[in-house]
Amino acid sequence: MLIKLFITFLKIGFLGFGGGYAMLSLIFEEMLSFGMTIEQYADLNALDVLIPGPIAINSATYVGQLYGGFLGATVTTLAVCVPSVVFVGLFSKYEVGIKQNKSLNLILDNVKVVSIGLIFAVAFILMLSTVFGVDNLLNISKMSVDVFSLFIMVGTVYFSLKYQVNPLLLTLLAGIIGWLYYLI
Repeated sequence: MLIKLFITFLKIGFLGFGGGYAMLSLIFEEMLSFGMTIEQYADLNALDVLIPGPIAINSATYVGQLYGGFLGATVTTLAVCVPSVVFVGLFSKYEVGIKQNKSLNLILDNVKVVSIGLIFAVAFILMLSTVFGVDNLLNISKMSVDVFSLFIMVGTVYFSLKYQVNPLLLTLLAGIIGWLYYLI
């Protein structure tokens, strides 16, 4: 299991263009093969917002702990960091050539656009699961709306866009409101 975790997060680290949020779609797909539920993945996303540090490292540590304990957390954290160490070393050696390569810069610009699409795809999947109780659009006939979750989602989007409220604060408030709601 530890070797599989290491290889998986090494792959995520090497293919994770666009930063931590873009990596979330890769992590989501890979974690389905480990048997992670959408609820566990939603917990992972909430922790990524609440815990300081890079999203990829927080995610790797969470998944490693979940599937391999302390040793698993250590292995996955190291695995996701290895590609950055390699790329930073290579980039600093060839920085001038990379910056002047128009084809490579065009490719990287397009990767940024795709990364945004991947981020929205993960957000959409989480919304389907949390608010509508389905894991994909093929199950739309089994959909049931969780009005409370929909209210929280619309409220957080509203306060984020209208008043630029800090996402960390919104996450904490949503968590507290949800805890109180389900406690009562």
